[in-house]
Amino acid sequence: MKNKIHLKTASLVAALLAVVMAVLGLGMTALPASAAELTDAEITLRTESVVSSQWDQVDLTCEWSVPDNSRPGDTFSIQLPPQLRWFGVTSFDLQNPDGEAVATAMANDSGLVVFTLTDFVAEQPLNVGGTCSFSTQYSVDPGDSEIEELSFTVGSTVLRVPVDVQPCTSECGPSLPTEAGKAMWWVDPAQTVLESIFYMPPMPARTNDVVITDTPAAGMEIDCSRVTPRVGRVLNDDGNITEPYANEQYPASLDCTPQKLTASWTGLPEGLHVELYVVTQVTDPALDVYENSGTVTISGEETPVSAQTRRSSGSGTGNGTPTPTPTPTATATPTPTPSTATPSPSPTTPTATSTPSPSASTTTPTATASATPAPSPSTATPMPTATPTATDEPIVVTTEPLVAGPTENPSEPAAEAPEEPLANTGSQGAAFVFIAAALLAVGSLLAFAGSRWSSRRSH
Repeated sequence: MKNKIHLKTASLVAALLAVVMAVLGLGMTALPASAAELTDAEITLRTESVVSSQWDQVDLTCEWSVPDNSRPGDTFSIQLPPQLRWFGVTSFDLQNPDGEAVATAMANDSGLVVFTLTDFVAEQPLNVGGTCSFSTQYSVDPGDSEIEELSFTVGSTVLRVPVDVQPCTSECGPSLPTEAGKAMWWVDPAQTVLESIFYMPPMPARTNDVVITDTPAAGMEIDCSRVTPRVGRVLNDDGNITEPYANEQYPASLDCTPQKLTASWTGLPEGLHVELYVVTQVTDPALDVYENSGTVTISGEETPVSAQTRRSSGSGTGNGTPTPTPTPTATATPTPTPSTATPSPSPTTPTATSTPSPSASTTTPTATASATPAPSPSTATPMPTATPTATDEPIVVTTEPLVAGPTENPSEPAAEAPEEPLANTGSQGAAFVFIAAALLAVGSLLAFAGSRWSSRRSH
């Protein structure tokens, strides 16, 4: 009885394992092929940017290509050097002339730019390549060097791109502004936030009243929680006010809405420096140019100021060609020309010639007729039949196609170069299904053995 229970349990376990393995096999068979990193993609980088100070913009262009028959989802990448940070939109398409995306580019905060091929290459897998362009910022102080090479990592290759660095060599201290002005720049690489500064010369009179107005154009709004007035006498190396500040001694009066800001000071002493920092949020990301204007009034003298900042975006092109369709070569089947058979000559029937009888004379002799009898058909001697030559054979025309035999021993067909297998092609699923079938067979044998044991025990 125990053996019977053990056989039943074993057969049930085998059947359950067979079901599990079959499900796993079918699931793995349905898995798509994994994408590959194209370490042999070719990329050429160029720049004509000149760097003179920290945060200067460095524009880069590239030419790229990937091996033939690359697949959708395959990737290649560019790692920016530590001196540069990504600047601009973090993703963009590389399109063909018809607007179809051949690849997409995505940049992360570490400066890694990953290009991913789209479904376009499935239909046009040959000669896939194009161009790209994007902007970065020089994030470190250029120092005193005149020429510096930037090292970009492309797959397992390091590309060195020279950048023209022209740092200050004389009178490099902070320069004091001689008139009021305004500057504006992007705060984040995604280009969603702008910051601007109003600057002006040191206060010219013994006592001065200052009023600043800021009016952003369409597509921008002032963030009133991020307005920073500064007053002081000490400047840093960039010419901006640094600690110790005199903000509490000479506080600013602020009147702010998303569309307009007014900041005012009264009784500022001679030689004091005044700055105003304003942060604006982008409300229309579709614009290419963002403008911000305002006025600076010192002791009743008003100076209009403005600033403009362009959006820097990545872009690129791409294209490919489809696999040519082989043109079949039509093999003409020769139509045999029927030969004209030479007819065999018909036998000539001989004609019997009669010998004329002599004329009768006065003496009646016995006339002897000597006639040559005509041969009867039964005894006629047939003419010999001519032996036909090769050209006398009749040609038999058949409607079946002619099969031309080889004129020489055929060579073995050239083996096709095996394609590089992907990380998962679904073949593992077939193995699971095979194992499931084997387990199911084992379970069936165990169940059969159990039934046989049960029948013996009952007898």
